[in-house]
Amino acid sequence: MVKDIVFFDIETVGSECSQGRIVQLSALRVREGLIHESCCYSYQPIDSEEPGRQDYSHRNIDFTNDNWLAKHRQEIINFMSEAVLVGHEAHLFLTILQRELNLHFLQPFWDTSELARIFFPTLHHYQLDFLAEKLSLPLRKEEEQLLIEEKTWLTWKLYEACWEKGLKFDLSFFNQANGFIAEWTGKGFFEDLQREIIRTFPERPIRTDLVLSPSSEGLFSVEKSFTVRIPDSTDWVVENFAPGGNLEQNIPSYESRSGQMKMAKLIAKGFSSSQHVVVEAGTGTGKSFAYLIPSLWSAKKTGHKVVVATHTIPLQEQLQKKDIPILEAVLPFPFKASVLKGKSNYFCIKKWQGCLGNRENVGMQQKLAVLTILVWVRETLTGDFQELSKVPGLMELWPNINADNDMCIPGRCSKAGVCFLLRARKKAEESDVLIVNHSLLFSDLKTDYNVLPEYHYLVLDEAHQIYQTALQHLGSELCLENVTRAVDSIYRSTGLSFYSSTKQRLGSLENLVPSVPWEIFNKRLDGIPENSVSVLKQTKELFDLLSLILGSERTFRFIAQHTTRQWWEGLNVQIENLTGRIKALLSILDSLASVLSEDDADEVEDLKYAISSHQRELQEYVETLKLAINLNNPKQVTWLEQSSRLFLKTSPIDVSDTLREKIFSRLNSVIMTSATLSISDSFEHFLQDIGLPRSTITAQVDSPFDYEQQMQLIIVKNGIRLLDSKGQKAPELADFIAEVAERMHGRTLVLFTSHAMLRQTYEYLNPLLVRTKIQSLAQGIQGERSSLLEAFKRNPRSVLLGANSFWEGIDIPGDTLSCVIVVKLPFWPPTLPLIEARSEYLKSQGKDPFRELLLPEAVIRFKQGFGRLIRSKEDRGIVILLDDRVIEKYYGRFFLGSLPIKTHVRGENKLVFRKIEEYTSHLG
Repeated sequence: MVKDIVFFDIETVGSECSQGRIVQLSALRVREGLIHESCCYSYQPIDSEEPGRQDYSHRNIDFTNDNWLAKHRQEIINFMSEAVLVGHEAHLFLTILQRELNLHFLQPFWDTSELARIFFPTLHHYQLDFLAEKLSLPLRKEEEQLLIEEKTWLTWKLYEACWEKGLKFDLSFFNQANGFIAEWTGKGFFEDLQREIIRTFPERPIRTDLVLSPSSEGLFSVEKSFTVRIPDSTDWVVENFAPGGNLEQNIPSYESRSGQMKMAKLIAKGFSSSQHVVVEAGTGTGKSFAYLIPSLWSAKKTGHKVVVATHTIPLQEQLQKKDIPILEAVLPFPFKASVLKGKSNYFCIKKWQGCLGNRENVGMQQKLAVLTILVWVRETLTGDFQELSKVPGLMELWPNINADNDMCIPGRCSKAGVCFLLRARKKAEESDVLIVNHSLLFSDLKTDYNVLPEYHYLVLDEAHQIYQTALQHLGSELCLENVTRAVDSIYRSTGLSFYSSTKQRLGSLENLVPSVPWEIFNKRLDGIPENSVSVLKQTKELFDLLSLILGSERTFRFIAQHTTRQWWEGLNVQIENLTGRIKALLSILDSLASVLSEDDADEVEDLKYAISSHQRELQEYVETLKLAINLNNPKQVTWLEQSSRLFLKTSPIDVSDTLREKIFSRLNSVIMTSATLSISDSFEHFLQDIGLPRSTITAQVDSPFDYEQQMQLIIVKNGIRLLDSKGQKAPELADFIAEVAERMHGRTLVLFTSHAMLRQTYEYLNPLLVRTKIQSLAQGIQGERSSLLEAFKRNPRSVLLGANSFWEGIDIPGDTLSCVIVVKLPFWPPTLPLIEARSEYLKSQGKDPFRELLLPEAVIRFKQGFGRLIRSKEDRGIVILLDDRVIEKYYGRFFLGSLPIKTHVRGENKLVFRKIEEYTSHLG
């Protein structure tokens, strides 16, 4: 490159960066890879004792009308003239800089945050300091410390890292990218890079085929050539965990734990004697190894696959990327383990090629996401969506390029040889242990075992979730958007659909397969447009009525008494009309299939497969509508639910029979484990829910952590629960959280049971925390779970407010999290449609819904929330419960009796604050 580049960074103060005022501007002018000159302008407060670099993070600066930077306007213009401007978040920085200098820079500018997202697509976070660490960017030289601000230097080095990686790309990368960069401010970077490659590497060939990462030698590494005898006795399994055993000898950080040995022994016994086993394993037990080693031993010994099903993606990733590689290194026999996910998680190469050829109607963010994938597809071995950073535009783009396509026949696809989904399925077939999630497990059950390869043994980790997952997957739902998508895939007036693509192919099909009466087929095909439009029109009418029925509520349950309401007859008519119109469209698809039934040519089989996929989806809608109108089944519930869209949902209210029939009766052995399965040392509720007898083998394995020494449980008496109105609760709660956070220096997680209360509390809390320089992070306000957790980890001087999804699956070891505040005992609202229906069903059986349903589920959730604090032997901290029902009500003993700590402190606010100060001073 011959042009100069100015790398720059600004520091602002103010509530929002985009509206903030600049307190520092630093810049670095680089010519032909060398520093040509640098500059740094800093705001100098009047009360400053010394000139030079200032720390503005804790200053409350009042600029009044002092636009100090404007005094350097001409110097800055001269410094930046005739150069490309490069910054990390350059769009934002330039907006602020141009506003304060009252000018508009005309030269090109490139944003290293965008470049990093493109060239390093799997890093997941793109803050400058994070990138510096992950990419090992070179540090400044000692003599340059005073001349160049750190962020400006790192911006330069990050730019160079992107440039160096880009130099290795084949020219087809740029040919494919060029169609997506015309309106992008970073276009010049790609053009310069392409010119440099042509100049420096004139012999580099231009690939015309699909460029993918070179695959490994095989789907699995080659097994050892000699035969290894697999030990017969379960004793071998247990000996691995013993003091001085295999794990202690080969894993430096490993310590033998009696609880882990006990758990592994029970699981090995369950496998070898074909029994089901339930184990509650406290935090820190090491349950992953405790079930993986018996699973691998059993699979190798019997030749029968073991499926391990987790609820959360993080645990799935941990097993695959951390635990399995360790065991590959230390176990005395080779094995095959793999992960299989749902189709929508895998990249589809065929759809990707179609995407590259369709550049119209694609927004700028999606175009940048295309560039990200262009890089990633050259590196990935799995095509797994979870590898990718969730860059802007990706979530909108991914449905168009993933493998979730009903018209796909993987084995017959022209890209079958490089298909990521086929590769994953082949690995799954050949695995000894296959890791899936609960969702895929139930998809397999729902399709009569057509998703997973055959297996006889199952480990259910995070098993406390299994009942809710079963309810979700064994139920059904309908929304306007999903019906529209399904019908659009059959017919749409513009764009690709089954109808349009089949019409285009008819001419060639007549020549290829003359035995089919294509004239009849074509005539029947012509019935699709009118019927498709009719289905969409009727669906919209139905959802307009459902919206009126729901009104301003978030949920509305249909019950038998509603049959006397004025709107009921209209609803029946709407549902009958929609059912009839869907059946009419199904009838056309049936008639098309019958024309093709006698022929088995490949082209005809493709059409049959596409037709059957559409039939299956439409038939599911018919079944949902049929269930929705039947209010006489006491084991079924139907309701409306408004979230991002309006859903009509149906669900069974008792899945124990289904679980018993489809899982426990069919498999040799099922192992269920979680940190939260028992209530006051009893597994009765869990066993009853999932349909297992009381005689099932159960065990509790205590955590190796010393809760009495590592933490303190504080229960606040006469807290916010006693306040009359919600309007009073939010400001009182905010005051309390702010007091705690100041004493804890942030490092606090607050768990809510209500999103509304969370939002109200945040409004009062945020200004209080700003005064003490503590950051507030609130679910649904600053972001969602993953982004908030990362922000919290980066800045421990924070308070994180979370609701439902934050009660479990969060792992923040160390002193980053030192305090958990539980606002209320996590009872489900009894008016939720599914809870209400389950309660009524229990009443009809002569049971108490509170004792049988609401209380047990609240205790399990409470244990999960409590477990967020102590994640390692080094962790220390405090859990504060603001709901004194736990000491005032008879049922409080079930909550306290289910915790691993047996002592607590109780008192009003003043005592609580004093205890916090005593505890934190004790921690030193």
